[in-house]
Amino acid sequence: MPERVDICIVGSGFGGSISAFRLAELYRAAGVTPSIQVLERGPRHLHTDFRQSMDVDLLSRIYGLIQGQGAQIVVGNGVGGGSNLYLAASLRSPSETFERRDHRPDDGPDRRMWPKQVSRAALNPYYARAEQALRVQRPTWKQVAKSGGLWAATLDRAGNSCDRVPVAIDLDRCIQAKWCHTGCIFAAKNSVITNYLASAEQLGAVVRPNGEAGQTRQSAPRPYRYALTVPEVDNEGPNPTRQATGNTFEIECKVLILSGGAMGNSPLLMRSRQNLPALSSQLGKHLGINGDHIAAVEYDEQKVSDLLGLPGYGQFYKGNHITTMTYDYFAGKPGHVNDGKRFTLQEIYLSALAHTLYDDGRPPAGEPSWWGLQKKRALSTWNNHIELLAMVEETNDGEFLSPPPTGGAVHPNSGPVWIAPFTYQLSDQTVRVREAANQAIKGVLARSGLGRFMKFSFRTANASHPLGGCRMADSVDFGVVDHRNEVFDYEGLFCIDSSAIPTSLSVNPSLTISAVSERACEQLIERAADYGLPAKPAGFGPGVPGVFLGPHTTPVRRRSDREVDDKVRSYG
Repeated sequence: MPERVDICIVGSGFGGSISAFRLAELYRAAGVTPSIQVLERGPRHLHTDFRQSMDVDLLSRIYGLIQGQGAQIVVGNGVGGGSNLYLAASLRSPSETFERRDHRPDDGPDRRMWPKQVSRAALNPYYARAEQALRVQRPTWKQVAKSGGLWAATLDRAGNSCDRVPVAIDLDRCIQAKWCHTGCIFAAKNSVITNYLASAEQLGAVVRPNGEAGQTRQSAPRPYRYALTVPEVDNEGPNPTRQATGNTFEIECKVLILSGGAMGNSPLLMRSRQNLPALSSQLGKHLGINGDHIAAVEYDEQKVSDLLGLPGYGQFYKGNHITTMTYDYFAGKPGHVNDGKRFTLQEIYLSALAHTLYDDGRPPAGEPSWWGLQKKRALSTWNNHIELLAMVEETNDGEFLSPPPTGGAVHPNSGPVWIAPFTYQLSDQTVRVREAANQAIKGVLARSGLGRFMKFSFRTANASHPLGGCRMADSVDFGVVDHRNEVFDYEGLFCIDSSAIPTSLSVNPSLTISAVSERACEQLIERAADYGLPAKPAGFGPGVPGVFLGPHTTPVRRRSDREVDDKVRSYG
C-alpha cells in the first residue's frame, strides 16, 4: 500500500524549502498537524560535514557535475540543494528581464516571454519577503573582498560605475574564508537548512533524504491526485555507492510539488508522459544556464601599484566570493531593440581549479593554450588573477533528449561526475552577446591599463545556474506551467523552482527563484481548500522563518600583543 500525505515535495532546495515552510505555516495556523513530506535524493548535511577542500570524496557527497553535449552543469546533492553551495549573491532581476521578447528563431511567434501576470513590480513584495527570510544584506566598502575592490578600482579608472553586491550571509559571523562553494562550515551563509527548511521541520514537515523520484501518475482515489514512485539511494555509511538500492516506495498525495530543479523536473515529467499525456510539447525544451559566461583578468602588479596606488593587493582568494559588479552594459539600454544584447559583469571566485580553464592570454594567439611555457607563466601569476562572471541575455539553448531511468542524470559510479542526455547548442544571439561581454571586459582593461584579458577556453559551457525546461508561459502552447507554477491541465501538480524560470535573469538567480516560489505558494494557499488542504484562516499571513544553525565550526580568536592566533572548535 502506498504511503499517503497531503503534500509531497520533490527536492529540498530554494523552491522545495519555501513551499514546505509556507504550507506548514498554513497547517499550523489552521490548527492541523502538517501532512507534508519533502523528498531529497542526496543525504542530509550538517555544517560540520562540509570541508574547505576540493577533494573528490567531498565533491562526490555534495555535488553533481552533470555532463551533457555542449555543457557541464553543477548542481547540489543533499538536503538543502544548491543553497548549500551557492555563493549567496542575492539580487533582484532588472525590470527589463520580465519584458523580454527575444528568443530562438524556432521558439514560436513574437511575444512576451514571461506570463503577463509576472513582472518586476509584481514580484517586488515577494523579493522583499525572500530577502527578509534569507537575511540579505549589502556589504560596506570595508567588507568588500580584495578582488572585489580591485575590480571596482579598475572599473572606476576605466570610466565605469560599480556597486556592491547584496549577499545572503551573516557578515558578522563570516570570517571571509572564501569557501562558500563547498558548504559553509561556519554557518555564516544563509542556506535554507538554516532558515526555510529548518523552520518547516520545526512546524512539523518531514524531510526524507536518500530517495530519488522515479515517475508519477494520476491517482484514482480522490482526494489523492498523484502517486509517486521513489527508488531509495545508498548514500550512507563509509563507502556509499550512491546508486539505487533496488528498494522503492510509493507516495500518494493531494498536491505534488516538483522542486527537483531545472535538471530534475523535466526528466521526471518526461518519464511520466505516458501517464500524463496532456503535458505540454514544450516539456524538456528551453533549458538555460542563466547566460553564465566567465573570463579572467591577469593583473600587472607594478601597474596596479603605480596607477592605483594599491600595493599588496594580491591574495585575491581571500574575502567573500562575490562583492562587486557593474550594470553599465545593462542599464541605459531600454526597449525591445536591446533585448538579447544586455549583460552584467560581476567579480567572482569560483575555485582554484577554474584557473586552469582560461587561455594563457599570451601570444601567439590560438591553440595550444593548455600547455607549454605560456601556460606555465600564466599559472605562475595565479595570485594576481581575478575571475569575472558575465550574465548575458541568452536564449535558453538546451534541450533534454530523453530521460534517464531515475532522477535527472545517470550516475556511472559513486563519484561526482554524472551523465545526462541533453544538448546545449548556442544560438547566434547567444554567441554574439557572449562575444560582446568579452569585448566589454577587454575595453575596461584597455582603458584602465592594468592587466590582460584571459578568455575562458574550455570546450563546453560551464554553469551552476540551470533554468527552465518546465518554463512558465501564458498558455500550454509555449510552456509547461502557468503563472502560478501549476502544470497546465493537471490540477494539483506544480513545478516550484528554477525549472519554471523562462529566461536568463542577468543576475544570480537564487533570489528570483525564491521570489517566484514565494508567489506560487501564496497563490496555492489562497486556493488550498480546493485541493483538500486546510482552508486559509482569516487574518493569516506569512511569517519570517527562524534561524537554526545547528552544529558548526566557530573560530576562536585570542589577541596577544601584535599576533592573532586562530583556533577552531566545533559546537554541537
